[in-house]
Amino acid sequence: MPLYQELYGIRYSLRTLDVDFAVHLAHPQKQMRADLERLITNLGFIDFVAAEGVQKFTAGGYEVEFIAHRPGGREIGALAIREWNIKAIPLPFIRILIDFTETAVLENVLVRFPTPDAFFVHKVIVAPQRLTVEKREKDLEQCTALIPTLNDERLRQVLKSQRLGRETRRRISQSCAAINFPLQRLGLE
Repeated sequence: MPLYQELYGIRYSLRTLDVDFAVHLAHPQKQMRADLERLITNLGFIDFVAAEGVQKFTAGGYEVEFIAHRPGGREIGALAIREWNIKAIPLPFIRILIDFTETAVLENVLVRFPTPDAFFVHKVIVAPQRLTVEKREKDLEQCTALIPTLNDERLRQVLKSQRLGRETRRRISQSCAAINFPLQRLGLE
């Protein structure tokens, strides 16, 4: 959300100190190998293993974790990314965040991030599945903050890229109703 605030001028006051990196290795190659665990701990972060063997890093109040696409509807534990020596949290619909991205240079660092449209679609899908009311409400608040930046054609393109089952469509409808967002803008009825 801080990126969207900086780049698009959206208003969003809640700030979290967790940084999620989505990872995807379509074609692992020897030259793409890196020991991210060592690189991050050399920056002063302390690594620890959280629930289900998920690896996280913490320093200065920040918590860094890696997320990866979870195929299908099955629940699995931590996903080992051997090429980078990390363990990622497998989550559904992460491909949306990886496949629809933009880049920007912030403080002389090139950053690749999900388009606001992709982030919005991802959040309306996952919000109803959140285990706590607070996380669900935070997801929907983020969606509401992003509405002024959304492009209907890009929203539809993101949704068309996914195979949406009946339950996923129900979750999207539920989230959109909660924030008063018309399903027609998504190309859904």
